[in-house]
Amino acid sequence: MDGLNNKETGNAVRIDVEKPDGADIVRDEVWLICAVAKWVVLAIVTGFAVGLVAGGFLLALRWSMDKAAALGRLHYLLLFPGLIVSYFLVRLLAPQSAGHGTEAVIDAIHNKRRTVIDVKAVPVKIAATIVTISSGGSVGIEGPCAQIGSGVSYVIGKIFNLDESDLKKVIICGIAAGFCAVFSTPVTGAIFAVEVLFVGQIFYDVLFPSLISGIVGYFTAAAMGAGHGVNIAVAVPELGPWALAASLLGGIFFGVVAIANIEGIHLAQKTFARFGVTGWKRPVAGAALLLAIGLLFGGEFLGLGSDTIWAMVAGEESLPLGFAVKIAAMGITLAAGGCGGEITPTFFIGASSGLLFSMITGLDPSFCAALGVCAVLAASTNTPISGTLFAMELFGAQIAAFAGVACAVSYLVVGHRSLYPTQVLLSPKSRAFSIRRTERGEQLVRRFDSISLRRIIKFYLERFVSRIIERRR
Repeated sequence: MDGLNNKETGNAVRIDVEKPDGADIVRDEVWLICAVAKWVVLAIVTGFAVGLVAGGFLLALRWSMDKAAALGRLHYLLLFPGLIVSYFLVRLLAPQSAGHGTEAVIDAIHNKRRTVIDVKAVPVKIAATIVTISSGGSVGIEGPCAQIGSGVSYVIGKIFNLDESDLKKVIICGIAAGFCAVFSTPVTGAIFAVEVLFVGQIFYDVLFPSLISGIVGYFTAAAMGAGHGVNIAVAVPELGPWALAASLLGGIFFGVVAIANIEGIHLAQKTFARFGVTGWKRPVAGAALLLAIGLLFGGEFLGLGSDTIWAMVAGEESLPLGFAVKIAAMGITLAAGGCGGEITPTFFIGASSGLLFSMITGLDPSFCAALGVCAVLAASTNTPISGTLFAMELFGAQIAAFAGVACAVSYLVVGHRSLYPTQVLLSPKSRAFSIRRTERGEQLVRRFDSISLRRIIKFYLERFVSRIIERRR
C-alpha cells in the first residue's frame, strides 16, 4: 500500500501503454486473484475477531448503563467517581495513549517509520469508556471500537508476519470492522475507515478488504445481540430545484455548526488550562459542570444519548437548541479526562441543529434532522462520502441527492478543521490555499495573505460590475 507511505500523488502511470500479450494477461490475472484470495482470508479473520471483541464491549457497556440507570436521577452522582477513575486509568496505565481513540489510531497509521499499536492500552480504554459513559459522561463509543479494531488487527498482522505495508492495510480493516459494529451500517463504517485517514484522497487498494472486514464485523456483533441499528421513516421531499437549494443552504448551516462542534472541544481544553484546572481537579470540576448541565437542561444531554438522537429524527422529541448544550457537555467531558469518542455526540448535535434549521425554513423536521446527522458528521470528520452513504443506509436511497449536496457543502464550509487533527491533508479544499514545505515541515498556507480582504472584495465587485456593463452593450 504505497499510497499510505508516500504523499506524493503527482507521479502517474498510464494504463496499457504497451498492450500485453496473452501470457502476460493470464499471469496478471493469476496474481490479482491470489491477492484477492489473500485479503479475503485476512479480512474475514480480522472482521470476525474484531466483531467478537467489539460486540463484547458493547454488551458490557449496555449492562453497565442499565445498572446505572436503575439508580434513577441519583446515578448522575456517579460522574464524580466515574471521571476520576477514567482520568487516572488512562494516565497511569496507558500514558502513551492519552489521546482520544480514533485520533490516536489515525496518528499511529500515519507513522512513516514504523506502525506500532499499543495493544495493552485497548482494555484500559474500554474500561475507561464504560466508566465514563455509564456514569453520565457525554462521549461516544466509536473511539474504543476503533482502538479495538486497530489492536486486534495489529496482533493478527504480527501473527501472519505481514510487512509494513500490509500491516497498515490490515489495521485499517480492523478499524472498519470496529466502526461497522458500532454504526450498524456495514458499508458506511468501511468507507469511513478509509476516508477518515486523509483529507482530499481515498486509497482504493484498501477499500475491498475494508468492506469484507466491515461486513463480517457487523454481522458478528449483530449475532451477539450487540447491534443497535435503527429503521426510521423520513419524509423526503420530491427531487427538485427548491428542495436541492434548501439542502445547499442546510449544508452551509450545518458546516457552521460543525465548526462550533470542533472548536467547542478546543475551547473546553483551553478554558481548563487557563484557569489552572489540572490533575485531580480536572475530573472533579468536569463532573460538577456536567451535573449542573443535567440539572439545568435535563439528563438527555448526559451519557450516550442514542435514544434521544433517533427520537429527534423520528419527530418524537424536539430540542432545537440542544446542540449548543451537547457541544459544551462533550467538550467538558473530554477536557475533564473522560474517555470515549466524538461521533455519537456529533450525531446528537446534527439532529438537534437540524430541528433548528427546520424551524427557520419550515421544512419537515425529520428530514432536516436526518440531513443534520449526516452533514455535521461529514463536515466534522472531513468525510462527505461516508456522510452521504450513512444517510442512505439509515433513511433510504431516496435521500441520496439531498444528503450528497448537504454533505459536500458542509465539508467545504468547515474549512481545514477536523475533530481529528491527526488527519493528513493531501489536497486543499480551495485554490486559495496551498501546501508548501517549510522549516517546520509541510504546512497549509494562504495564497493571498498579503492582500487585504477589502482589496479582494473590491476586485471581485469591479469584475462583476464590468461584466454586467459588457452584457448590456
